[in-house]
This record gives sequence, structure tokens and C-alpha cells, in this order.
Amino acid sequence: MYNARMKMTRKYLLVFILVLVFPTLAIHQGIVRYSEKVMQRNIIENNEIMAELIVNRMNSEINDVVSQLQLVAGLSDQHALDLPAAYARAKQAISKSTIIQSIYFLDTDKRMKFEAPFRPQIEGVDFEYPKFDHVKWSYTYVVSGLISNVRSEKSVTVAIPVFYDDRRFQGALVAELSRNFLSNILRSTSETREGFGFMIDDEGRVIASTADDDWNLDFSGEPIVKLLLRGDSGSVQEAYRGTQSVMTYQTMRENWGLALGVPERFAFAPVQTLSTALTYSYLCFFAFIICLILIGGRQIIVPILRLTKFAQRIQSQKAQASLPEPLMKRKDEIGELIRALQDMSERVNRSHRFQQEIIEGIPYALITINGRGEVTRVNRKWVNMFGSSESEWEGKRLSELPAYDFLTMRAEEQEATWTGADGASRILKVVSASFYDGVLAVVQDISQIRMLEAHVKQSEQLALIGQITTGIAHELKNPLAVLSSSSELLKEELELSPDSEWVPTLVNDIDGEIGRMTSIVNEFLTLARTKQEKAGPAHLDRLLDRVLHLLRIKFNEKKIEIKREFESDVPVIEGNTNKLIQVFLNLIVNSMEAMPEGGKIVIRIGSTEREVWTEIADEGEGISEEHLRWLFNPFFSTKEQGSGLGLSIARDIMTEHGGSMDIYSEPNKGTTVRCRFPRKTKEEHE
Repeated sequence: MYNARMKMTRKYLLVFILVLVFPTLAIHQGIVRYSEKVMQRNIIENNEIMAELIVNRMNSEINDVVSQLQLVAGLSDQHALDLPAAYARAKQAISKSTIIQSIYFLDTDKRMKFEAPFRPQIEGVDFEYPKFDHVKWSYTYVVSGLISNVRSEKSVTVAIPVFYDDRRFQGALVAELSRNFLSNILRSTSETREGFGFMIDDEGRVIASTADDDWNLDFSGEPIVKLLLRGDSGSVQEAYRGTQSVMTYQTMRENWGLALGVPERFAFAPVQTLSTALTYSYLCFFAFIICLILIGGRQIIVPILRLTKFAQRIQSQKAQASLPEPLMKRKDEIGELIRALQDMSERVNRSHRFQQEIIEGIPYALITINGRGEVTRVNRKWVNMFGSSESEWEGKRLSELPAYDFLTMRAEEQEATWTGADGASRILKVVSASFYDGVLAVVQDISQIRMLEAHVKQSEQLALIGQITTGIAHELKNPLAVLSSSSELLKEELELSPDSEWVPTLVNDIDGEIGRMTSIVNEFLTLARTKQEKAGPAHLDRLLDRVLHLLRIKFNEKKIEIKREFESDVPVIEGNTNKLIQVFLNLIVNSMEAMPEGGKIVIRIGSTEREVWTEIADEGEGISEEHLRWLFNPFFSTKEQGSGLGLSIARDIMTEHGGSMDIYSEPNKGTTVRCRFPRKTKEEHE
């Protein structure tokens, strides 16, 4: 019975689609398309009629403007233009004409003599009228596109040459046309309120438009304008300023172009209304038929749909799924299926919660990757360590995670260094193991552990110093004992027999032991502290030049560029030259070693009222923030072969000089070391 009902429901749905839906959709589309074609043909015919009317009217208006200019010129048997009379006639012509907004006269030297209606006389104003030469050799008239007038305003002009009875050229009489009048001609002939129209000159610039904002815009990039610039005429249905429109275009005299159109959303609005009415009618009809089908198949289709959604929720494992109580009480096969699925849902939900608690309870970051190299799961510890959310991680491929190169499809245990978005580096312990459909990786941040190990190692080194000190003290006892006994014998010999042969021997013994003690002490001073020496005047610029001279060969070998930025008059400080050379040698060598591939080191010297400072800046690998605070600790070094004593000794020397040393660094951008020295006062100089 179940299968029979399913087949019947499917059969009714197929018959409904084939017999009613498809034919109805085809009829609907046919009616809409035919209506659009009729509407389009009607709009094109109306636009062509309007375009012809506009062209004829524009020709008539331009001819009228030419006639007005000829009357203003007042052609007679005179040999010179009567400027006051011409100005008066020009004012009268402007007052009577709706298209002319101003008239001006240019003599043969292109000097403006008057401009009606406001300036009867103009002296010393030259105006380079673009069409002047064309007017000069023309016996009729010239119409321009958009040009700049003497006030740098854009306008369209009509100009005529002024000749008298001797046929000598007197100048050009120019009339500027009103752009509002031209635009009003387009508005008065627009088929609908939503229609548009514009006229362009021979360069594609708008000289009149139904939209005032279009004035003087360059429309040469519009497809319809490209057709006009080629001298074509006709009708098209294409995009205008990003909107599909039905347009008619026609070439006018003087290489002007005219375009009229209506956007399709307005042109076909009646068709859309018809389409909407038909659509609603069909939808109501379809809804009625569907209701009849659903009523017959309710007992089968509805439970199946609910079971499908129920199974999908179980599959997604995002939330616990449940079914309505009436469905659970059904006595047929569907009821049995529903109860089985409900039991399965509860089992899956318990398993999912158990798995979730285990994964989130692990104290390390965890990630699983399937056989296709896609991330399938991360826990909260992973999100806290590496950022982003669980949903953002899931589905990403390993090829999309180049910064996480410690993730592989191999089962292995490794340590890796990872740099976060904040520039801080972390040492990670990564343990990867095969999973049922890929790889499971557990990541532990062991940065603090490694740092503590380094501190323990440093403590061991300091303990070693204590042992070395104890050894040195032990070693000094023997020479001291020799010195004591030799000095006693020497005193006795000098008192008893100054010329005894034992005197030179005892002196040599004392001198040898003193040399051995000095060697031991010097080695210890180099390790533990700098030797105190007398200070004197020190010139930092000369001192640094000397250091750079000593390292010049190394600079060439390592492709290091040195840039000096020294103050013009560097103040003298109080210091020990040899010790300061030791400081700057150490700092510059560190900068060189930070740039194994070469680069630039900038050395600056400057001063303030209280101090003199030097800066050594490189473009090297930089130092992480966690390492900066340990740099001055003895035996701490970021270099494999470093002793960790150089910066500690340099800082101690700066302290002896009453100065300080500051280090500023950013990973992958370089390091800057600034040394500050107290400035000597006048009394100290004296």
C-alpha cells in the first residue's frame, strides 16, 4: 500500500507539471514577449517621429539665428562696421529671440569689440574663437560644438562673417545659443515623463539634455554615441548609462547628433503589469491544484518530509532532533521507521556529546585532517592558540595554510617555530598520528618550557663563573706564596750582600710570577667586567670613523652599505676612547651579523641640551619582544656561536660613562641601538 501511494503521488505530480505547469509557463512567456515587441515597435516609431521634428525645428532655429545675425551686421554700402548701431540691433535681437543668449563681435585681429546685451564697448580683450578661421573663409555661417567663451563658460555658438561692398572681411559676429532652450526642445518632445534625450557635438560632448546634470559631459564612451559619431541613424535596444533602454538616434547638421529613448523598466511597465496579473492568476490556480494533491498525499508526503529533515539534523550533529508526538504513535510502517530513527538520534547525540567532552577536555590544541587534506575538526584550545573560529577552520585545505607548515599528513613528532600575527614567535611541539580517515595532530606550546631551560642553562653558566673565580683564587695563591718568599729572601740578600748573584734570580722570579698573575687577572676581567681606565675628551664622530675604517674590508665582503648622518658640530664628551671603540665595534658587528645577505646600516650622531646620542640602525632579522628583555644578561645570546657577553660588557661600559643603551627592534624589519652620553657643561670644559 505504501509503495502504491508513493507511485500514485509521484504520478499525479508529474502529470500536473507536464499538463498544466509547462504549457501555462510557455503561454505566459509568449504573451509577455509579444506584448514587449509591440510596445518596442510603438516606442521606436514615436521616437523616430519626434527625432525628425526636433531636427527640423533645430534647422529652422539655426536659420533664424543666422538671419538675426545678418540683421545685426546691417550689411550696406559702408566700408566699416557701425559698432554702436550693431550693438543696439544685437540687444534688440536677443530680447526677441528665445534661443540667443548673447552676441559679440570679433574684428580681424580677434579683438572683442562688444558683447550684447551688457557690454557695448570692450577694449583690449583678445578672444581666440576656435572657428574664427573657418568663419573668415566662409560666406555663409558656421555652427560650433561646445567651446569656452571669454568668461571660460561652455556654450554652443553660431557665427557669420561680416563683409561689406568691397568684399573685405571685417570680422565675425558670434551668437551664443541658450542651452536651456535647446534642452526645453528635447523635453517638449519627449514621449513620456520618464523618457530621456540629448544632443551632442562632433566630439561627443553633451550640448543639450533632458537632464540638466548632463550638460558638458563627455558621452563619447556610450555605445549609441559611437554610432552617432560615425554618422549613423537608426534605433537600438541596449544599455544607456547602465540601464537597458529603447533608443532612436539621428545625425544632424554640423555633425551634431540626437538621441531619444525610454528605459525598458518604464517602456515595458504595462507589459510588466500584465505579466504580474497573469502570474498571480496562474499562481492561484496552481495553489488550488497543489492543495488538492497535498490533501490526497498528506498522510504520506508530510511524514516523509519530516523524516528527511529529521535525518538531516542527525547527520549534521549540530542539535538534538525530535519528532512530533502524533507521528511517534502511528501504528503503520512509517511509525516503526520514525521510532527507529528517534532511537538512533538519541544514540548519536550521546555519542556526539561524549566525543565533544573528550576533545574539549584535552589540555592541548587538537586538529583533525581528512585524507583529502581538509580540516575536519579543531577544539577550543586550538582556536585560543591560533585564532579564528571553529567554523572558519573547518573545510580549509593544507595548501591554504602556508603559515602552518608543521601540519603534515605523516604520523610523526616534531618541534616547530610558529610566528603569530602579533609578530611573537612560539615553539610548538607537534605530535601527529594516523586517524580513521586522515591525521590527528596535537599541538603544545612549549615556549615557556624552552625559555625556562635556557634560564637554567644560564644559571649553570653563572655557577661556572663562580667555579672559575674559585679556581682563579686558588691559582693566585701559589704565585702569591712565591712572591712572598722571594721578596723575603730578596730583602735579606740586599741587607747582607747587595751584590749577591741571588738578587737577579729573585727579581726575575718575582717578575715572572707577577706576569702570570697579570695574565690570569686580565682573562678574568675580560669575562667578568671591564677594566677601569682614566677618561678624557672623546670625539664621537672621529671615534666612529675610526671604527668604520677598521671594518671597511668586512663591509665589502658582506655587501654592507654604510650611511652616515652626523651632526655638523658634534659636542665633545668625557670618556675612554678604547672602551668606546670596543662598544661600537661590538654593536656594528652585531648589525652586520644580522644581515647575512647584505643590507644598509645607518649611523647617526645628534645632541640635545643635556645629552649627545648615537644610533646604529640595521635592516636585519630583528629581535622578538620576548628576547629583548634578556639581551643584557651575561651568556644570553640568540646566535648559535655567540658567547652572550658582548652586549653585557658594552652596557657596563656605557654605565661607567654615565650613559645608557636602549635597543628597539621589530622582527623582519631591523634593530636600532641608541647610546646616550651626558653632555659636558662649560665648567667641565674649562
